[in-house]
This record gives sequence, C-alpha cells and structure tokens, in this order.
Amino acid sequence: MVEIEQLSTSEWGNLERLVGEVGRGSRALLSEATHALVKRFGDRGSCVLVDDCAHVVLSTEVPSLSELRIDLARYPEIISALESHELVCIEDVRRSATLEPVAKLLPSHLGAVVVIPLVAGARCLGVIMVRSERPREVLQLDVVAARFEGRLLATLLELQFAGGLSNALKLEVGAPVSILPRAVQPPSLSTGKRRRILVAEDDVDQGGMIENILIDEGFDVVLTRNGEDLLKQARCAPPDLILLDGHMPVLNGFHAAESLQADPRTAGIPILFLSGAEDLLFRIRALKPDTIDFLRKPYAPPELLARIERTLNQGLVYKGLRTEADVDALTGLANARALHKGLTIEQSRIVRYGATSAVVVMDVDKLKAINDRHGHVVGSRVLQAIRELLRTMIRGTDLAARYGGDEFVAILSHSSPVEGGAFAERFLSRVRQLRPEGIDVSVSVGIASLDGLDDQSSDVLLANADAAAYRAKRLGGNRACIFDIALDGVPSPREQNTEDVLPGRPSPDRIARRT
Repeated sequence: MVEIEQLSTSEWGNLERLVGEVGRGSRALLSEATHALVKRFGDRGSCVLVDDCAHVVLSTEVPSLSELRIDLARYPEIISALESHELVCIEDVRRSATLEPVAKLLPSHLGAVVVIPLVAGARCLGVIMVRSERPREVLQLDVVAARFEGRLLATLLELQFAGGLSNALKLEVGAPVSILPRAVQPPSLSTGKRRRILVAEDDVDQGGMIENILIDEGFDVVLTRNGEDLLKQARCAPPDLILLDGHMPVLNGFHAAESLQADPRTAGIPILFLSGAEDLLFRIRALKPDTIDFLRKPYAPPELLARIERTLNQGLVYKGLRTEADVDALTGLANARALHKGLTIEQSRIVRYGATSAVVVMDVDKLKAINDRHGHVVGSRVLQAIRELLRTMIRGTDLAARYGGDEFVAILSHSSPVEGGAFAERFLSRVRQLRPEGIDVSVSVGIASLDGLDDQSSDVLLANADAAAYRAKRLGGNRACIFDIALDGVPSPREQNTEDVLPGRPSPDRIARRT
C-alpha cells in the first residue's frame, strides 16, 4: 500500500498538477502524468491502454501518435505489471530475467525500463512505460510516489469516463481546443444521488444567489451565516461539499476550516473558498491542500459550477485514496495505520465521556505451518475466512483490523474486559467450526482494557493485549486470556520501541518467539 506520509512537497505538487487537468479531457490527464513520470525515471515514455487489445495512445517521442496496436508478447515487462498491479523496475535491461525471452528484440539504445500500472480498484486500465537510454538506479521513494501517481491517474480516469476511456480518446483526437478559460467551461455535473452542499455566506444576497444556482442544478443546499453554525451543521450531518466565505462573523471561514480539518468527522469534506480577500492564498496555505480549492469573487455562475464539479471530483479521488491507504489489501479490513488512528479517536472519546473499551488481539495459531504444508494461497483463504467471521460479529461502533501477518485486532467500544472476554469466547467457538479449505483452524486471543485512567499509548495498549494473546498461545492456543500485569508483565523498552518496524507491530525478536 502507498504510504501518503512519504510523499514530499514536490510530490504533492505533481499530484495537484495532475488533478488540475480534470475537465480538460483524458489526453490531457495522460500527458501530464506521462511527462511527470518521464522526468522521474528516464528520458522518454508512452501510455499503453489495454481493453480487448493493447494499444499505445500517447508517446512523448511522437506527440502526434494517438493509436498504435502492439503485441504484448513482445513486452513481458508490461504483462508483469498488468498481472501484479505493481511497478516493474528494470534497472539494466541486459541483466534482466524478465526481458530475457525478448533480449534479441531490445533496441541497442535501451538501458532501463520502469512500468507503472494504472490501477483503479480491482481494474488495471493499462500502463505508463518509461525508458532510459542507459541503466539507472531506481529509488524506493520514487517507486512509492509513482505507484501513488498511477493509482490517482487511473481513479481520475475511471471517475470521469467510467469504462469509455478509449472512445473519449478517439473523440479528442483532432478536436479543437477551446479558447475559453478552463474555469468557465460549461459544467457537466454527474448525475446520481442528490449531493448535499453546505454554504456559509454572511451576505444575504450572495447566499441567496448561490442557493438558487445550486438548487437549479439539483443539489440539496443548507445555508448558514457564520462559521460557528457551519461547524454544528457539518458535524451533525457531514455534506458532500462546503462552500465557505473567508470573512464571516462569530468565527471566520479560515478558522472554521482549521476546525473542520482537525475533526476526524469532517476532515475529509472538500472545501471551496469563495472570497475576494487579497490574502486568500496566504490564508489557505496553512490548510491541508488535498481537500481545499478556491474561487475569487466576483465570479460568474458557470465559473462557480465548474469549480464545484472539480472540487467534488477531487474530493472523491482523495476519499478513495485515503480509504485505500487505510485498508489491508488481502482482507479488506482496516490496516495497522487505520487501527492506530482508531485507537487515538477511541482514547479521546473515553477521556472526554468516560466508560471503557476492550482491545482484542486474535493471533491465528500455526499459520506458518499451514502455509508450509498447504501453500500461501490456502493460508490467505484461512485469513479471509476469519475476516468474514469477524465482520459478522462486530458492531457498527467497533473497528476490526488486520495487524501483521497472522494477527487481527478488534476495538470493542463501550465494553469492559469481561465483555471483551465474552466476545472472545464466542469468536473462538465459531472459529472452531470454520474449517476453511478443510483445515482445522484455531486462534489465541488476548484482551486488554482501554479505560482512560492511565496514560496509555496505543503501542502499550496493543502490547498488553498482545502479551495476553502470547500467554494463551503458550498455554496451547485455542483459548483467550485477559491481560494481567502479574502474569504478562510490562512490555520491555525494546518491545515498545517500534521505530525499526511497522508502527505498533511486535519487534522482530517477539515475532520469532511466537511463530
């Protein structure tokens, strides 16, 4: 999975430029992405789309090229990227096992190849292939950024063209370029469920005009007059988009935006600033850029609608990417990153409102032996079967996550350790009945309490539940234990220091003891 935190300011600039091409057509999006990736990995590039056949639709070497069918059998590096949905990096084509079957076909001026798949959900639309005349090293940070760019591009294309990409490209070939500024192009707002827009505008006439424009376009509109009312409305019923005036009474729009982005309930809502303030760019620079856009006053209604469409589409893209960054690829549950965020939110809730929650760690017994005897595909199906069971047992207020190779974690809101233990016993009983792929499966379960009485970090809390699960495993597995400091001890500083492993994961020596 792509880790968003690894992207630098310059990488975000590349992504913003790519999103800025939304509305200009599929070829503009492909061109912007291809040129950015060429700068990163080589000296020339092309985009290959794959539907019923493979065809080059764009080339930096031949700008006039719009359609060229190719035989994928001559490009094993493309086949590998399409099948794996992962980047293929060949730093020296003369030493590549992947290219060995076609070595005699390689041009003499080819030194290195990087193939970036365009993945949207479960689909791979094609690839962008970047070539270099000489062998060159590929940096891991560039791989992370390129994977992110490829997924963003594919998601944008899917959102705009929904399977009609090839036809859209054909229609754009030779099409005249509009002389109108991009912002005043006639909007083509997508149909579907009525989207809800929250408008914060203290000027009565301006607010009424915006409300009428949006209602005529089929939006549900809620109008507020100050930042404080805006926050109440957004937290009560989060909208699809917020239109925000910068200067309002009680709480101005810039401070309201800071509060919205700091609140997990509203942090992902896209915001479109409508302001004539001279310091507008300076004021919004401190905000997170992924959900912020702006339109200067005065503006024409077509400009407003076009910018709304762009901001809504941009918000959908980032929502999808944020979701993907928090999801475990194999099981579809929350991953370690999302688990730590969930623990932080739960800790804040408990500190504020009291009560307790239970954290339950479920460690699959002898998963390594299953993988060794039956293969990793069967091992993966065992994990997926446990995932399905876990999903049926947790409530809407709970959170389930996969945490490491063989561990699952559940945060049970408003639950005591005893209630967590009862949940564990029910879970154990149903796991014993699973027999995925005809294999007997069991788990070792540990329960710890999140009560707000102690200053518990998420790492220490997970280590406590993990220690209880380890005790259950030592006792033979297929049972549950509630954390007891007298029996399980306090995690050592080495076990709490997770800087050299994934956040909150057991340290490598701990993993070795438990396999």
